[in-house]
Amino acid sequence: MLSLPLTEGESLELKRDWSGPQNALKALAAFANTRGGVLVLGVEDDGVTVGGFAPDDNMERRIIGEVVSQLNIRPELQRVPTSDGPTVLTLTVQPSPTLVTYGGRYFMRVGASNQDMTPADVARRTLQNSGRSWDGLPGSDHFRPDDTAPAIDPAAFQKFLRLSAARLPQARFSDPQRRTLENLDLVADGQPSRAALLLFGRRPQDTSTGIGVQIAQFKEGRLLQDKTINGPLVEQLSDVLDTLRLYLGVGYDIEDQATPEPERGLSVLERLQRIDRWPYPLAALREAVLNALIHRDYTSGDRVQIRVDTNQLSFWNPGGLVAGISLESLTQPGHPSRKRNPHIAEAFYHMGLVERWGTGTTRMIEAMQQAQLPAPTFGEDGSGFRLVFRSDLFPPERLAGLNDRQQLAVTYLRNHPTITNAQYRKITGAPPRTATLDLQKLVSLGFLVLEGKGRAASYRLNQPGNAQ
Repeated sequence: MLSLPLTEGESLELKRDWSGPQNALKALAAFANTRGGVLVLGVEDDGVTVGGFAPDDNMERRIIGEVVSQLNIRPELQRVPTSDGPTVLTLTVQPSPTLVTYGGRYFMRVGASNQDMTPADVARRTLQNSGRSWDGLPGSDHFRPDDTAPAIDPAAFQKFLRLSAARLPQARFSDPQRRTLENLDLVADGQPSRAALLLFGRRPQDTSTGIGVQIAQFKEGRLLQDKTINGPLVEQLSDVLDTLRLYLGVGYDIEDQATPEPERGLSVLERLQRIDRWPYPLAALREAVLNALIHRDYTSGDRVQIRVDTNQLSFWNPGGLVAGISLESLTQPGHPSRKRNPHIAEAFYHMGLVERWGTGTTRMIEAMQQAQLPAPTFGEDGSGFRLVFRSDLFPPERLAGLNDRQQLAVTYLRNHPTITNAQYRKITGAPPRTATLDLQKLVSLGFLVLEGKGRAASYRLNQPGNAQ
């Protein structure tokens, strides 16, 4: 049974009936070229008005025939009752292994609309369907006859080998670069692959125009400073974290006597365990940067964008979610691991910076919750993916609607696990009835959670990620 109201989106389209089926066929083609979806016949666009659509067998065969002849796909038809009574017809299509065309055009689903695929979109999907990845294709520079790789930056490559020593003990600094690259599957058609050039190439920007990361710091909407970070990916992680340290106002002393002498002067990437006082857990930030570098769409000319605000930090990288991954699944432990750039992901795995099992987003959530901060939010924004951290579960602008007593209670609970009615009265001076009303209001607004009843009742701060 379908429960109303229904809302059109990336995987749902509503139509009154099958008359004038051009838009319905366009939607089915777009679903097949994106992540699949359901077309519901018998419900108006508002998602509330149900006229119903229960065709006879002949009509169903006609609908199937039109879809097959026009799109060369076969949807699953099902008659489904709605919560309002009338029966509707649903047509469900799965993602197609090959591109589906309608009227000589390719469509893809973006939000609740069907949009023409660009030539780059078509090329990307065609590549995916071939079983190859963009980062596995050959780069632009050939090896020299003397078995050297002029396209590779020796310093960046040796840093990769040093960081990979634990997981690649067989890789030695003395081995020829070509042999090592071949063993790592970073050679294609006799050339360093695009992944190799992006990871440790001398000029990775020749492989992708949008390879860089742009970081900007804002205060109350005003730009304070910004920086564009280029260079090989092996170096970008360190450079991005160093810039975030500066923009977030994190201080540390690299000459700290607690740091062993041989390890002084190492990059932020190699001192991760020694840095503290970050407004966000460093483990979560590292995962966010890695996510942007590994999973972004390198066919796009757009850079990764990181915005630092007073109480918020956002990451945007070109390329939405890979087919087979949903926003909801990102919050679930053990969600499927799908990689847009498998060769780049494998290199970061060898360096011990990521795991193979798609646990990065759940590690971010756990790190933020352990720090008593809101869980990060994930979303698809235009043609990209957005990740947002917030540094305070209850920022000042949200507390502004509370009275002085309630704000005092929230401050108290930042350092204490719970508060009782009696404790509330003691720290605020409120009479019993006022204290009860204040606490009930804090619960209704999502600031507090009530635990227990009667004299055993107490209140705690709402869990990170659940606050309204």
